[in-house]
Amino acid sequence: MKERKRKPLKVIGIVAAIIILILAAGLIAVTRGLSEMQELVINEVDLTKIPDGIYAGEFSRYRWSNTVQVSVEDHKILAINTTNAQKLEQELTSRIIAQQSLQVDITSGATVSSKAFLKAVEDALSINQ
Repeated sequence: MKERKRKPLKVIGIVAAIIILILAAGLIAVTRGLSEMQELVINEVDLTKIPDGIYAGEFSRYRWSNTVQVSVEDHKILAINTTNAQKLEQELTSRIIAQQSLQVDITSGATVSSKAFLKAVEDALSINQ
C-alpha cells in the first residue's frame, strides 16, 4: 500500500524536475549575451563621405539579427529597408531619417533589439569609411 502512494509522488517529482530544467534552459537561452548587447556602442557615421547608392549591412549576434539596405542620396539617408520590418524598425528608421544620424533615442523596453538594428545600419554605412 505504501508503494502505491509513493509512485504518484515520484511521477510528480520527476515531472516537476523536468519542468524546472526546461525553464532554466529557456532562461539561459533568453539572457545569453544580454549584458554584452546592452553595452554595444553605436558609432556615428560621416554621411559626407558616403556616395549615392544602396548599401547592405547586417548584424547578427546571439539571438539578435538584422539585415538592412540603406539608400543614400546627396549624403542623406533616404530609406532603410529591412527584412524584419516590424514596428520597432519602422520607428527607428523614421528617427534616423529625420535626424540623419544613428545617435537616436532607443526604444524603451527594446534597448538590445534597437541597438542590433542600429548596428546593422552602421555596418551598411561603414563599408566605405
